[in-house]
Amino acid sequence: MKGKRTAGAPSGAPRLLDGRVQTRLKGWLTCDGEFFIGPRYIRLLEAVGVAGTIRGACEQCDMSYRTCINRIRHMERILGAPILAISRGGAEHGSAKLTPLARRLIDVYHEWHRAIVEASDDAARRLLTA
Repeated sequence: MKGKRTAGAPSGAPRLLDGRVQTRLKGWLTCDGEFFIGPRYIRLLEAVGVAGTIRGACEQCDMSYRTCINRIRHMERILGAPILAISRGGAEHGSAKLTPLARRLIDVYHEWHRAIVEASDDAARRLLTA
């Protein structure tokens, strides 16, 4: 036997067609050519919604506070509007809540990402079996 055959591969099928190839997309959005948001920062916003604080969200996402706050400021600068309603310090120890704009951004991102993954999977299936 000249070459090893991959288990489960149809007789004579190239490795690409053995069912193990999958698509994987990160899905970044840019604004005027500048990175705006991707899956990591969507997770950050979702974590703020759960934790109720930026610091708690940073811990959930294993990111530094400085990185998180800089990214939030960057998103707000691009959008021209706040994405978090922040209450600072005091007896309540501060809090952060998603604005309606942030919730809309999360929803739109997920809807868009599902659509690009579906389109990519369809294209890959069509091309890999051609």
